[in-house]
Amino acid sequence: MSRRTTIRVTHKVLMQDQEVAQAVLNLKDYSPSNKEFTSDKLREALERVKAAEQAEQAASEAAAKARDEAIRIENAFHDLVLGVKRQVIAQYGDDSDEITALGLKKKSERRYGRPKKAAQTT
Repeated sequence: MSRRTTIRVTHKVLMQDQEVAQAVLNLKDYSPSNKEFTSDKLREALERVKAAEQAEQAASEAAAKARDEAIRIENAFHDLVLGVKRQVIAQYGDDSDEITALGLKKKSERRYGRPKKAAQTT
């Protein structure tokens, strides 16, 4: 019995376990004394593992597809907002109060050049 049940079994160990399970299922005279380890239970567990892997892969692909769609939609929205900003500047001018509502600075409020050093007090 595995001690650590909260973390995943590594892929290498899982592949080895599946090989062992297939080898045991190919044994014609396998008859364990403990009925918890029968070939029927082993076959069911192997099928559940494969089904879980397939479900996880499908969910991962669906998540990737949804992420790609969200990225596409977000970029389209961002491009639209950038175009709207340019149109507001074109319509109202780059020194209007309307562009401050968009979070932009008026042209007259921009500082150009190098920032000046503060005078040292002695």
